[in-house]
This record gives sequence, structure tokens and C-alpha cells, in this order.
Amino acid sequence: MSLEANKELVRSFYAEVINGQDLDAIDRLLVPDFVHNGEPRGRDGQRQRVQAFLTAFPDLQSEILIKLAEGDLVTAHQRWWGTHDAEFLGVEGTGKQVEFTSTAILRIEDGMIAQAWDQVDLLGLLSQLRG
Repeated sequence: MSLEANKELVRSFYAEVINGQDLDAIDRLLVPDFVHNGEPRGRDGQRQRVQAFLTAFPDLQSEILIKLAEGDLVTAHQRWWGTHDAEFLGVEGTGKQVEFTSTAILRIEDGMIAQAWDQVDLLGLLSQLRG
């Protein structure tokens, strides 16, 4: 795949799975043995993690601010926002509006996302929930 096609795949993942809350899109966009931060999750494991996030933040949205591609890798630096309505990392729903950032590096294999390394500003997010 071209670098532009790889970037489009990553854009589609966040647009469909997160912003569109279409968890079925995971089956089209991720390889069956998907790995996240070294943890073999597969599609089902990733679906469960995304669902947990969407349960805690049911109106969660993501905007890719910077997208870079080289070889089979795409990097996406993002801004996220939503309302904390249910338990997340031990903090019961607060009803607070939150905003945080993340940076992900995703490896593309045969037109699907095979692996991801993610750094989320959890400290900033938790300080908003507890503050």
C-alpha cells in the first residue's frame, strides 16, 4: 500500500470505530491477531478495550492533529474529548467534560492495522476527573 493509503486506513479507524462508534469496523480494519503495546489482543480484545472507553465516555470524539507515514508505519497525534459518564480507571462517572491527547504509531500489514503502540496522557485525563 502507498503511504497515503496507509494514512487513510488510520484515519478510517479513528473516524469509524471511535467517532462513529462502529465496533464492527474493527473486523475490516485490524488483522485477526492484532497486538497493542506488546499485548496480543486480537480483534475481540481490542473491541473490548474500545467498548470500555466508549462506555466511560459515550460521546468520545477524536481528531488527528498530525499524521505522518514512513514505510509500513503511520503516526497519529490526536486530541480527544468527551463526557465522563461511567467508571474509568477506578473513578466513577463525574459528568465532567474532558480533553486529552495521545500519540499512536500503527504498523500496517496487507492493508490492515497489525500493531499499535500508544501513549495516552492518562495523568492529564485523571487530573481532570479528580480535580
